[in-house]
Amino acid sequence: MNSGTEILLAVLLVAVILYLIYESYLKKKREESPRYVTREILVCLNCNYVIEKDFEPGDFIGLIKDTCPRCGGKMRIKGIYSV
Repeated sequence: MNSGTEILLAVLLVAVILYLIYESYLKKKREESPRYVTREILVCLNCNYVIEKDFEPGDFIGLIKDTCPRCGGKMRIKGIYSV
C-alpha cells in the first residue's frame, strides 16, 4: 500500500471512532433526561368533588372545563403540576 491509502484509512478509522463516541454520549444524555407527566386538578363548583386528569394544551387555572360526574355541576381547573 502506498502512503496515501494508509493516511486515508487512518483518517477514516479516527472518524469512525469519533462518531461512535459522539453517539454513545448522545444516548447517555437522552437516557438521563426525566420524563414528566403534566396533570391538572378539577374541582366541582357545587359539591367540591375533585378529579385529577391529564393536562391538555390550552388548559389554564380557572378554566371551567367539564361537568361533575357526581352532581352534574361545572368543574374548574384548580391546579396544574408535573410529576
